[in-house]
Amino acid sequence: MDKKDFICSIPFHYSEVFKDRHYLCCPGWLNEDVYESGDILKDFNSEKSNQIRESLLDGSYKFCSETQCPHLVALKDGKHIDGRLVPKAEFNHKAEFNNINLCFDESCNLKCPSCRTNFINFKGRDRETVEEKLIQVETTLAPTLRKMTLTGGGDPFFSPSFRKFLLRFEPSKFPKLKNIHLITNGNLWNEQLWSKLHKIHPFVETAEISIDAATKDTYENKTRLGGNWNQLMDNLKFITSINSIKTFTFSFVTQDTNYKEMLEFYNIFRIFNELKDKNYTVFFNHITNWGTFTEEQYKAKDISNPEHKEHNEFLMELRKIDRLPNVLHNFGHLVDKKKTII
Repeated sequence: MDKKDFICSIPFHYSEVFKDRHYLCCPGWLNEDVYESGDILKDFNSEKSNQIRESLLDGSYKFCSETQCPHLVALKDGKHIDGRLVPKAEFNHKAEFNNINLCFDESCNLKCPSCRTNFINFKGRDRETVEEKLIQVETTLAPTLRKMTLTGGGDPFFSPSFRKFLLRFEPSKFPKLKNIHLITNGNLWNEQLWSKLHKIHPFVETAEISIDAATKDTYENKTRLGGNWNQLMDNLKFITSINSIKTFTFSFVTQDTNYKEMLEFYNIFRIFNELKDKNYTVFFNHITNWGTFTEEQYKAKDISNPEHKEHNEFLMELRKIDRLPNVLHNFGHLVDKKKTII
């Protein structure tokens, strides 16, 4: 299938909003910052934002990464992952803000090397900025929002601001809201905390747990510094049993320290009997340099780079999981149309 015959609907209704950056898609997939004023709605409707949408309407996708975006990768292979890529003839291209990813608080209980160099807990002016943006969400944006994601920047259960936002959540302020999508490392998501967040329960239909390891040693000492593997496994048993959540993603940022655990990571979720009645995806993600690595360090981490000394070993591991059910990855550029690992 040709991308020129489809239009990605995401930038017409979605934003990932950071403290001083604003994107119309995952910045690893569409890395064009539309931040101008800090007014979320104005920046969504800015000239730069409209230029990005025009690149989708004309079929060029010139702002998008065709190697990083798993949806464009899948399209080349004749597949649809979800409904975001709409046939041109069926697309209504009116822009309406109804889906936001709250990425503007980077506070997190973990120090993952792929994401940051130190533990981060916003305080002072940084926390004030978070609160100001949450006011925008609860007032200006609330009437049209259909989906909210917390969070692409940190952990929603560790951030004091996001946790309070979820505790004070008032459904009447969000008349069109259908889904609150949670992205978390899962270490703090236990039954006790969940019971306190009862107002959001009917809205949490989907969740992503980012893990990046299949063993205690890799998790605690290489990819998820500050994490507790045993606590995570206990929490996952509870999380996957929550009735309202119908769809899960378990994500794995693939790098030099964990790529040999890809198949083992996939197999972990067979033990959770609750998932038999759920939709779930195991997502193997290409590592991105978010400014935490030097160029040389990133080359050492990026196992998908053909110049990496262990690249052929990585391809062997990729071959093990590539055709398995429920697997999604963005290494399609390493797989030809006949599903052969290059």
